[in-house]
Amino acid sequence: MPTVDVEENINKLRMNIEQMTQEVFRLQGMLQTFEGFKKGGLKTIELPIDPTQAPSEEELESIQEKPE
Repeated sequence: MPTVDVEENINKLRMNIEQMTQEVFRLQGMLQTFEGFKKGGLKTIELPIDPTQAPSEEELESIQEKPE
């Protein structure tokens, strides 16, 4: 007969709720940041590198630490 561990399910649900709560806080912080940008008159932000594309080898080398 299959069984369900009640305590284990309670712990998993609490952990899921905590993780989701942290994600909501993170999203709220991002929203406040962008609303602050908008209030300051900012309409667009120019990025030096397109975040949707993988970095090239040259870009990777420029951001990696080089041991002396």
